[in-house]
Amino acid sequence: MRIIICSHEADIDGMYSASVALIKYPGAHISFYNYGLDYFKRMFDYLKGEAKKAVGGLVIISDLGINDESVLQLCIDTIRYLKKRRWSIIWVDHHPWHRQGLASIRKLIKLHHDPTGKKCATEIMYDRLMNKSKIAKQLKMIAHISDFMTDVKNHDSRVSELIHFYRNGSRSRQKLESLVRKASIGVLWDHEMQIDYIKFAKMSDFQKSKSLNTLVIKKVNSFDVAFVFTYPLVQASLFANEIFAKMKIDLVMLFNKEGKVSIRRNTHKISCNKVASFLVEGGGHEFASGGRLESDPRNFNACIKEMQTAIKRSLT
Repeated sequence: MRIIICSHEADIDGMYSASVALIKYPGAHISFYNYGLDYFKRMFDYLKGEAKKAVGGLVIISDLGINDESVLQLCIDTIRYLKKRRWSIIWVDHHPWHRQGLASIRKLIKLHHDPTGKKCATEIMYDRLMNKSKIAKQLKMIAHISDFMTDVKNHDSRVSELIHFYRNGSRSRQKLESLVRKASIGVLWDHEMQIDYIKFAKMSDFQKSKSLNTLVIKKVNSFDVAFVFTYPLVQASLFANEIFAKMKIDLVMLFNKEGKVSIRRNTHKISCNKVASFLVEGGGHEFASGGRLESDPRNFNACIKEMQTAIKRSLT
């Protein structure tokens, strides 16, 4: 039976939740996706193509949530096609879902969704598939710290940075898959990863200094918000933490040349997910979210204005 794991490409939780699934199904094929209609369409087209080739199979989707109406019908159509071809679907996630999507999809597949905001996808995958594996237990502990940014002082950020480096480099899919397969057998760091990390660190430090030169702080209602243009090798969560450590800021809005926005907070008085909901393809958690700008990323002032509007609307 063909088994396919589809997971979030952006962070440790996406990687390690795929690793836990791989411990359960070591012969599975792995593919990676992100949020947005184009990514989901790519994933669903791939799954339909695989189901067309063979009757019977298993799909495990991890760390990806349906929070956009434009994706919902596409998702339902794909699930129905897979079921006609006798494929089973397990979906594991912890993000806020579109209500209609949650109700509709739960009727069709085995959906393990934790809405509490206390568990990451790797933890749910561990609970449901591999709760007796010592490797899986270690992976879910690391993923929780990384995803919720708890115990930051003792958190090793190198894997998060390496994921970001691989996503933005050549042979991205092969590099990410290698990382997932290594983690599934308990290899969390090795010589190859160290060499790649040294390359990344040099380039990233230079790009972070360039990004800091773009930083603008504005008062939005009662909150101090930093708006920063980021270059490709700047990892959003870690860079936001550096900014929070250097200055008294409540919220950081990071955006890049493609118009993608990353939102991070330093206070519980504002929800990143609510801010993101007023951006195109917005979604995520209360403490970390993202979306896309309609403004031209080259027009810095227009971008800031659009993000300010999203923040203000989220506070009403």
